[in-house]
Amino acid sequence: MSQEKRVELIKQLLEEKQELTTRDIMSEFGVSQDTARRDIVLLSRRGEVKRTHGGILPLDFGNKVPNFQSRLSRFTKQKTKIALEAANYFQAHHVYFVDASTILLKTCQNINLPMTIITHSLDNCTALAEENKVTVKVLSGTLDHQNRFFYSTAAISELDNIALDTAFIAASGIDEHGIYLLNQEDAEIVGKAVERARRVILVAEHHKFINNSYYSICSPEKISVFITDKVLSERERAIFPESTKIQLAGELD
Repeated sequence: MSQEKRVELIKQLLEEKQELTTRDIMSEFGVSQDTARRDIVLLSRRGEVKRTHGGILPLDFGNKVPNFQSRLSRFTKQKTKIALEAANYFQAHHVYFVDASTILLKTCQNINLPMTIITHSLDNCTALAEENKVTVKVLSGTLDHQNRFFYSTAAISELDNIALDTAFIAASGIDEHGIYLLNQEDAEIVGKAVERARRVILVAEHHKFINNSYYSICSPEKISVFITDKVLSERERAIFPESTKIQLAGELD
């Protein structure tokens, strides 16, 4: 395969996965490390990708978060692994809040135990409607058509009256100051769920450490378990307290 054809395929794969490492390119295209690096250098020199330590990102990465349907269309193997790992943390007869995210939608499609799930996600409700053992309670409000969740001040008041065993939350950005979402109304609802939960489980792909979002859900100290797809660096691990369990998707305890 010529380099020109390969770099076009790399660009297509990057659009789907939103992050590629040198090792990903080597594995996908059966090329050597030197060849993969030459492809990365070419794409970077053309201004078609952002080069990172050990890989590449799309040029617009961190500047926007795609809407729900766009993110769903890009659902990756890594997201599936995280979603299925999260499903292992649900127990019968508990009360849960489940955030609106593509990963947690996949999680909802893989649980069917006698429990109560509270959510503001339209898609979570639809998925859980197929599972007759789950009691589903949807928070009231106006539907955000783009991101497919309901929001209102009444929804926040409803959460004030509920004691949650666990809140499952997602994020569009993570840094040493907090866990973030791009939408203010979404962040307010999820933040209130975190306040009302005895335990908080965060699901997010590793690349969310370099995403730029605006509205804080909570501080990293609130996170009981973080389910992700790659080993954290020392700097990234230090963001969370020692008590936070870092669970790699698909990894056995």
